[in-house]
Amino acid sequence: MTNSYYLRRRIRSAVFLGLSVMATIFGLGWLALILGTLIYEGFSGINTAIFTESTPPPGSTGGLLNAIFGSVAMSAFAVIVGTPLGILAGTYLAEYGRHTRFALVVRFVNDILLSAPSIVLGLFIYDVMVLSLGHFSAWAGGVALATIVVPVVVRTTENMLLLIPNTLREAAA
Repeated sequence: MTNSYYLRRRIRSAVFLGLSVMATIFGLGWLALILGTLIYEGFSGINTAIFTESTPPPGSTGGLLNAIFGSVAMSAFAVIVGTPLGILAGTYLAEYGRHTRFALVVRFVNDILLSAPSIVLGLFIYDVMVLSLGHFSAWAGGVALATIVVPVVVRTTENMLLLIPNTLREAAA
């Protein structure tokens, strides 16, 4: 009697395993078809004009030079501004102001910025910079990205510096 239960369980297991494998193959087949179409159509559309010409009006040919340059410029600005500021704040929190009130406030604000969704930070910078300037700018995008970079660098720097044992800190002093 127990042998028949075991046999039924093995048959059911094999059937559902087979169905799972077939569903996986079905899904991966569609994924491969989409990816193949994307690669085929994408490579056929790549030419030097995409990287050397500015974005044209709708309906005419051109490239993405200004979009590529703008993305690189905003990212570079965010890294150039956000990284040193984050390293300085993280070093202060880990080395000098561990238990001061100011460090607690900085840590609290950093945690709020770290947990804030990027869309909220972007809308805040939009409200502060874009609306007050009256037009869009790469500076506003760079400031928004720097606002996202700073708390990540602060937390990472503080945690990495706190990994150093106190005895090693004292020996270095």
